[in-house]
Amino acid sequence: MSHFYNCKDILNPAFEADIMTPAKAKKVEKVYPSVTTVLGIVKDAFLDSIYKPRMITDLARAYQHLAWQDVERLTYGTREHPVTGETIESSEFGTTVHKVIENFINHDYLAEGLAPSDSVWNEWAMPFVEWVHEEGVKPVSCEHIIASNRIKIAGSVDFIGYDSDDKLFLADYKCRTNTKGKAKCYDKDCQQLGIEAYMLMKERKLDYLPGCISVIIDCDTKKHHHKVWSDKELDKGIKVAKKCAELYWLLRM
Repeated sequence: MSHFYNCKDILNPAFEADIMTPAKAKKVEKVYPSVTTVLGIVKDAFLDSIYKPRMITDLARAYQHLAWQDVERLTYGTREHPVTGETIESSEFGTTVHKVIENFINHDYLAEGLAPSDSVWNEWAMPFVEWVHEEGVKPVSCEHIIASNRIKIAGSVDFIGYDSDDKLFLADYKCRTNTKGKAKCYDKDCQQLGIEAYMLMKERKLDYLPGCISVIIDCDTKKHHHKVWSDKELDKGIKVAKKCAELYWLLRM
């Protein structure tokens, strides 16, 4: 599903929940597609041409009562709810873990919100909160929306903070299975973080590109594995993201 942001106030972009297509976005002044939306214009030969069509067909046969949108979401995988045991979409699992981490960081470091409640979901969230404390990280914000008038995209950053050297860095959480004890990452993880770091650098007029970390949360073991993206990887990721944005606007907007 495509996501769009209202960027009339470029320093305070707002998510447009009612706009889900380029056709609708074009009718509203200064609405930009999300980073993940523009990156999605590049298709994977296996995932998009073989895996997804096969999964959609199998799921549609198994869940004939579901609308096509619900079937499509199921192609991204399911998880077992840790309390009820019911099958839920992987996106719901990940969103819940994201929210719990956000609540802890906001309350413990940013003096925002109420104290997080005791929840089974804390087991998936606490390793990152503990890492922040152990590494002497100074949190700046969670779910920070960043946008660029030049590239004409916007995105939400899971976490921004200062490291022990007082340099800004970004972190993005991904809940995944079968990690085999390591950070299970993909090129788009780097592209997403890289372009968001680039936009943050431009917005704050920094003389360096903020560091980028993919925090891979193993849904099965609850362990966290960090991937620190290199300068070379980020440079390529930024170039790809810029080209995707340019292509998206030429073809869709």
